[in-house]
Amino acid sequence: MARTKQIARKSTKGKSQRKQLARKAVRESAPATEGVKKPHRFRPGTVALREICKYQKLTELSNVWFERELKTNLRFQSSAVAELEEASDDFGVEKDEINQRISGKNLLKDRIF
Repeated sequence: MARTKQIARKSTKGKSQRKQLARKAVRESAPATEGVKKPHRFRPGTVALREICKYQKLTELSNVWFERELKTNLRFQSSAVAELEEASDDFGVEKDEINQRISGKNLLKDRIF
């Protein structure tokens, strides 16, 4: 026997008709809230991806992460923290540069005067 699709049909029973009429009357008598509109909501992850792109485009990183790593019982002046951060950045860049030169096998070019 061939399969057939179900078709939605309106109910003609009396009780459900009464319930529908009661709901309709309540809806019509309720105060209208047409002026209030819900704010737009982005899907999960959209805003996070936008923030990732934003922070990847920035060249300057905040020094909050460095201060968090440096937290100890000692007190530092803000200028000292800035100098330490600058020195650590320079050291990291120099290390990366040396590693790239080693992998590119052109380490000796700078050592020849």
